[in-house]
Amino acid sequence: MKEIDESKVLGIVKEFANVGAGNAATALASLLDIEIVNEVTSCNFLKFSEVGEWLGGSDKIVVGVYTQLCGDLRGGVLVVLSDNSAAILMKHLTNEEINLSNLSQIHASALREIGNICLCWYLVAVSKMIDTDLIPAPPDVSIDMLGAIIDLPLANLEIEVDSVIAVHTVFKSFEKEFDGYFLLLPEQQMLDTILEKMGDTMR
Repeated sequence: MKEIDESKVLGIVKEFANVGAGNAATALASLLDIEIVNEVTSCNFLKFSEVGEWLGGSDKIVVGVYTQLCGDLRGGVLVVLSDNSAAILMKHLTNEEINLSNLSQIHASALREIGNICLCWYLVAVSKMIDTDLIPAPPDVSIDMLGAIIDLPLANLEIEVDSVIAVHTVFKSFEKEFDGYFLLLPEQQMLDTILEKMGDTMR
C-alpha cells in the first residue's frame, strides 16, 4: 500500500472546495435574495470514525441533507447544518422563529433545497476534478443527533467507507453568518479514482 501524500490530497480538496463553495454561495444568494460571501475554513481527509468528533460530537442535534451516488463510482454525500445555522436560514426565509423539532413539510422542503444546492455544487466541483460525472439520487433531509445523521448516506448502499473528504465552509451575509459541512464518503473504488487523479493510490 502506497502512502497517501496528505498535503497533496488536502491541496486538491481545498481547490474543489473553493469552487464548490463559491458556486453554492451564488445559488444560495439567489434563493435567499441576499448577498453572500463564503470562506472555506478547513479541509480534511478523515477516518470515518473521526467524523463525529470533527463535527463537534455525536450527540449534537443537526440538520443533515444526504444522498447516495448512482453509477459506477459509489458513495454517500452529506451536508450538515448546525441547529443554529438552520434556524438562522429558516428565520430569514419565513420571518418566523422555527422549532426544528416540529418542522412543517414546507419548512423541511426548504431545508432540503438549501442543503441540496450546496451538495450539488460541491459534487459538480468534484466531478470536474476527477473528470467523471457523479450523479446523486434525490436527496432527503433529517434532523437528529449527529451520530445518527452520519450513517444515513450509507444506510442502503452495503459498502464500506474508511475515509471521508470533509469541508467546512462559512457563508456570510452582512451581520449574519451560517456554516455548512460537506462530507464525501467514497467507497474504495471511488477513493482510488480520486487519488489516482492526484497521482496517488491507496494500494
